[in-house]
Amino acid sequence: MMPVSEAKMHCLGMTTVMVRNIPVMYTQEMLESECVNIGTFDFLYLPRSGNGQSNLTYAFINFVSQEHALAFKDQWHKKRLTQLVSRKPLNISFADVQGLRANLMQLKKKKNRLMEARQCQPIIIQNGQHLTLEQSWDVCGKRNVWKSQ
Repeated sequence: MMPVSEAKMHCLGMTTVMVRNIPVMYTQEMLESECVNIGTFDFLYLPRSGNGQSNLTYAFINFVSQEHALAFKDQWHKKRLTQLVSRKPLNISFADVQGLRANLMQLKKKKNRLMEARQCQPIIIQNGQHLTLEQSWDVCGKRNVWKSQ
């Protein structure tokens, strides 16, 4: 196992984390209010089940810098959320897909009917403002990708 400082240096440029073991009744808003500092992230996505009633127990959060991602991981890895009881602590690792644009593209690939419901859409923040999926593509330079073709 590498020492912590070497492990941190090994993951240069990593800004997106995957958070596992989130209690199934947590919402994105609960997760955001409990453990993510406003201004440190620009993307938070907690996928919902097929009926939209519960989450799938994992989330993706893209931070605005690698330092914010590492600080979040250091603070929350192997900790438990407080708003609902969970048997398992959070397991936080760096995600395979990195960055806001790449995460939005990943969502586009997996687009489904649930994405049309507001509670199933990711939280996207730019300049302190929450954006819709359509608005997020204006920021990324792509227009109308969420409309049916």
